[in-house]
Amino acid sequence: MASIFSKLLTGRNASLLFATMGTSVLTTGYLLNRQKVCAEVREQPRLFPPSADYPDLRKHNNCMAECLTPAIYAKLRNKVTPNGYTLDQCIQTGVDNPGHPFIKTVGMVAGDEESYEVFADLFDPVIKLRHNGYDPRVMKHTTDLDASKITQGQFDEHYVLSSRVRTGRS
Repeated sequence: MASIFSKLLTGRNASLLFATMGTSVLTTGYLLNRQKVCAEVREQPRLFPPSADYPDLRKHNNCMAECLTPAIYAKLRNKVTPNGYTLDQCIQTGVDNPGHPFIKTVGMVAGDEESYEVFADLFDPVIKLRHNGYDPRVMKHTTDLDASKITQGQFDEHYVLSSRVRTGRS
């Protein structure tokens, strides 16, 4: 059953209401309503059995292809995150790009934050494989940015002209 905010904010009604009644109260109510609606994982039934939809990954060289089994696919394929993201969307990049035998890529993406929990049966082994055994369910990543703990940081100026630290996200 749609809430009053959802009904009022469809189509052209939204711009008219925001212009006449002020944005703060309506926006707050609308966003709070959306948070309540997005709290549960949905199931999306399929017409075909899992074996018919399971991708052929025999010639693929990525972490997803190594970790995805027909049993995991059958268990997760009907699940949908609260934001509407499916397992098929997560693995699509790895299915479309088989990769190179010498360059192993991840082969999947998380469409939203909930993907890591909803599809944990696949994400956890992929993370573990990609990050040399790091298990996100058991281990805790330690961050220590205390520069005083760095020892033996003297480089011979004849051999080291510069150094660089690079970090990345995603």
